[in-house]
Amino acid sequence: MLDQKIELLQRVPLFAGLPDELLSAVADTGQKTFFEAGENLISEDQAGSIAFLIMSGKAGCPRREGDEVITEDLWPGTLVGELGMLVETVHNVTVTAKERLRALAFHRESFSQVMEAHPALAQHIAEKLLVRLHGLAAHIREVDSRLAELEKAA
Repeated sequence: MLDQKIELLQRVPLFAGLPDELLSAVADTGQKTFFEAGENLISEDQAGSIAFLIMSGKAGCPRREGDEVITEDLWPGTLVGELGMLVETVHNVTVTAKERLRALAFHRESFSQVMEAHPALAQHIAEKLLVRLHGLAAHIREVDSRLAELEKAA
């Protein structure tokens, strides 16, 4: 079972590139949990302190595209609510099990303990988040630039 956990964790961008030893430490903090079809893993506008790694089954996450609501399917290897295991957060989406689903639950307190015990894990996650923040900053600059161009044209 541990090999499956490690394999699924390797698919998660936040954990990609970690050695098996650290992936094993992460996997050991996860608690096996189940959701029945129709149950929410996370709910929009609710505080969250747990992330869920989908191990089996399928979940759905609705999002708006114009007037249409499209439900994105989430499969094994997807980490849901990842910010909750790192910091205090309020979810901005709802994720619902579409069928019986098995997941590993990563509680913030337990995850913090494993990061304290393995500073290389904390460093890796900090680096991954920094890359994301740089990407977000670049995107914001691009949007800001486009808005400035539109404002000049108006």
